[in-house]
Amino acid sequence: MIRSLAVGTGVAAATVAVAHTALAGYVARRLIAPKAPKVYAPITVAGDTVTVPATRESREPGTYGLWLDDGRHVVVGEPLRIDKNRVVRTLASRPDGLEDGDAVATWTSQSIGAPEEVGPTRHVSVPLRRGGVAEAWEVGDRENADGRWTIHVHGLRSSRNGALRSTPASADAGWMSLVVSYAGDEECAPADSLPSTLGTREWRDVDDAISYAVEQGAREIVVVAWSMGGTIAMLALEQSAHRDRVTGLVLVAPALDWTRVVENAVAGARLPRSVAGSSMRILGSSLGARALGLVEAVDARALNWVDGPRPAPQVPTLIVHSLRDPVVPVSGSLAYVKRHPEAELVAFDTTGHCNEANQDATRFHDAISGFLRGLGHG
Repeated sequence: MIRSLAVGTGVAAATVAVAHTALAGYVARRLIAPKAPKVYAPITVAGDTVTVPATRESREPGTYGLWLDDGRHVVVGEPLRIDKNRVVRTLASRPDGLEDGDAVATWTSQSIGAPEEVGPTRHVSVPLRRGGVAEAWEVGDRENADGRWTIHVHGLRSSRNGALRSTPASADAGWMSLVVSYAGDEECAPADSLPSTLGTREWRDVDDAISYAVEQGAREIVVVAWSMGGTIAMLALEQSAHRDRVTGLVLVAPALDWTRVVENAVAGARLPRSVAGSSMRILGSSLGARALGLVEAVDARALNWVDGPRPAPQVPTLIVHSLRDPVVPVSGSLAYVKRHPEAELVAFDTTGHCNEANQDATRFHDAISGFLRGLGHG
């Protein structure tokens, strides 16, 4: 009987171990997965309102966007009425030809549909050291900017349109904006649409964008980075040949410690905390990387500028982060500014991840434009 119990316990333990590994693999795969295809749903336009399906995102306060299935962008304002299945919101902009009635669209936090809405725009291609080019937008007046450039870096499972939300503040402060794409985002050729490496591969493309800006006359550069873009910015500044040109950082809900991010995701899913450690071990192993389709293994634990040995850039830094961010815990930003006296945190009380610009647009704009104006002009 004791032998039977021991065998049974061993089988049970093995089953638990297999299940634990499977969960860890699932978390790792979800973490690095490319952006899912956009989900389009029916909407109804009526005068100065639009009715959309009720989701967690569409119930949020603030200003957001809709992408119609024909590629046009619609700006939607505050919710007026929230029912069980539908949300009625104000219609803040109406593209030419959009008539009252039913249409099909997908919800987005991208409240600016095109860079031309911000200022004079050039569509440019940034040469990449890995070959090919990355598409980018130059927004602003080079002559008036006088060598001052901001480089806007979007986050994981986002695109250049998401990073447009920080460009009006740059324009208002008199700086050029370069809004970039990078390896693995939705603008890459299909052959490059690989899982994210959490910045360890992507940073090189952003460094190439820094080089491009310098070649175009940038004398002072501020990197404005969103979410995982914060990781990319930190990695680029560790090794960039032009890091002396980077005179400041603006970080929006930045991922500065991936252990916190993964542990937060696991806790949110009500999984054992040990799953977080196992998922990071899978990401960091060559076998796990192959199974996940990664180009290279990713040491997520090493991506920590908060309380690890990794040095942070010694430049003036503005962090914009909501105290209620459900994806990237604000605890990382709080700890970062406590450790780095050159960093300042402007805390928001908005809901969702990277929604500061959507829900408190004036404060978001003023924080960034004020920071840029405050930098010394060399």
